[in-house]
Amino acid sequence: MNRLLVIIDMVNGFVKEGTLADKQINNITPNIINLINEFVKNKDDIISFQEGHNQNSKEFQSFPKHCVLGTKEAELIEELMPYSKNFKVIRKNSTSGFVTNEFLEYIGKNEDKLKEIVITGCCTDLCVMNFALPLKNYINEKDLNIDVVIYKNAVETYDAPNHNREEYNQIALRIIAQNGIKIK
Repeated sequence: MNRLLVIIDMVNGFVKEGTLADKQINNITPNIINLINEFVKNKDDIISFQEGHNQNSKEFQSFPKHCVLGTKEAELIEELMPYSKNFKVIRKNSTSGFVTNEFLEYIGKNEDKLKEIVITGCCTDLCVMNFALPLKNYINEKDLNIDVVIYKNAVETYDAPNHNREEYNQIALRIIAQNGIKIK
């Protein structure tokens, strides 16, 4: 293992149904599946961050209620279910999987083995960026030799009033790239 694939929030509540779902996000699923197959073939690690909130999550002060644990919204999309036996699932209660105890433990144990971390999923300008930037800061702080990579065809965001999907996706990718993360 010298690579890690990170899949962020490919759950029903962002892809299929609910107040924050945008079915356009599902367009990246085949590209994520291709990456999963590559990582499985090479016996590299895969982490799937899956948002799952309690009923009174603080995040609901900023965003409508979504992805509540025990609901269909908090479940992995069916297209990725056949591959789930290959994932380490980490539940998160915020827009950043980086701050979860499970990920901090994982990165601490594996930082000397990893050469590349590939990030996929949704939403580019929220959960993807909020994971990617502190990850890159961690790598820089510790002078680690780990590349962080995002494939443009494997990340997506949503359309909503005052949130143009294409515009926010492009802005997020520019910010991410300015921080030293490779965009392919």
